[in-house]
Amino acid sequence: MKRKVYLKAALIIACALIVLAVGLVLLRQYDQSRYSEQRGEMSEGFGELRTVEWNGEKYQEKPAVTTLLIAGIDKTEDHSALVSSTQKYRNGGQSDFLVLLAIDHTEKKIHQLQIDRDTMTDVVVLGVFGNETGTRKLQICLSHSFGETPEDNAKYTIRAVQNLLGGIEIDGYYMFNYNAVPVLNDMLGGVKVTIREDMTSVNPAWTEGTVVTLRGKDAERFVRARRSVGSGTNQERMTRQNEYMRGAISQMNKLIAGDPGFGESLLSSMQNLAETNMSMNRLVTEIDKAHAYEVLEVDHLDGEYVTGQTGFTEFHMKENAAVEWVLDHIYTKQ
Repeated sequence: MKRKVYLKAALIIACALIVLAVGLVLLRQYDQSRYSEQRGEMSEGFGELRTVEWNGEKYQEKPAVTTLLIAGIDKTEDHSALVSSTQKYRNGGQSDFLVLLAIDHTEKKIHQLQIDRDTMTDVVVLGVFGNETGTRKLQICLSHSFGETPEDNAKYTIRAVQNLLGGIEIDGYYMFNYNAVPVLNDMLGGVKVTIREDMTSVNPAWTEGTVVTLRGKDAERFVRARRSVGSGTNQERMTRQNEYMRGAISQMNKLIAGDPGFGESLLSSMQNLAETNMSMNRLVTEIDKAHAYEVLEVDHLDGEYVTGQTGFTEFHMKENAAVEWVLDHIYTKQ
């Protein structure tokens, strides 16, 4: 059973990294048109900007930042078919990959925050009849399991992330099942990466320093391998996942530059694989208006891993780490 869970998680991570690359290119096009439609002062288009006080300093919300949540979901249809009616409000699957994008349209930068799926935070819990029974400190990945519909699942995931980040608003979300991996990987035509460490235990050709184009199952192996590579830590694997993401972004830019219709074809293929609150037509309309923002390195919140009473891994975030990230990237000091 544990091996099956690990395999699913690896597939979700591979899918998430590809979709994140798609999101960085396509979602920002959606937002570029949104802001170009504003008239007058920027602050007028976004309403009154919030101000907060923290450690004796005053901060004001930036006038043109859009927050988007990208999530990879572990859920199989075969399992869903076996769920009883009393379990249907707790069967949305787990959000095993979470990345928050803060798109700053003034500075033309995209900030990325990867949230560990084991992060402990307040999660809304539902009873067997679908009623909210309060919140519990749970792994943030479990927030997506609650609710009867994909919209409900997304809503509770958003609420958990907002709780973790001090109550900020999240403007949009894009959530997908790991089954999207083969579709997206085939359409990207492979992703070029540099092997940064000896990975011959995974593929004999993957010697340190080799540049390879990952195709099919190789993409999964590259982002999935852990115990047989280096010191076997998850931190090393996350570094490799970011390497893959950068390659996917580069490939995405090339494909869209060479064929403006590529984005529409990609989105069309993904329609049945993702849940989003953003208009697909709006995304397609903006594909030809791509504006290259600077994509900054992926941030992670400080904290520590412990084994919980249930025997599962828990990530306990350092106190105030989330609030400080929000103040640094979504607010400015006055």
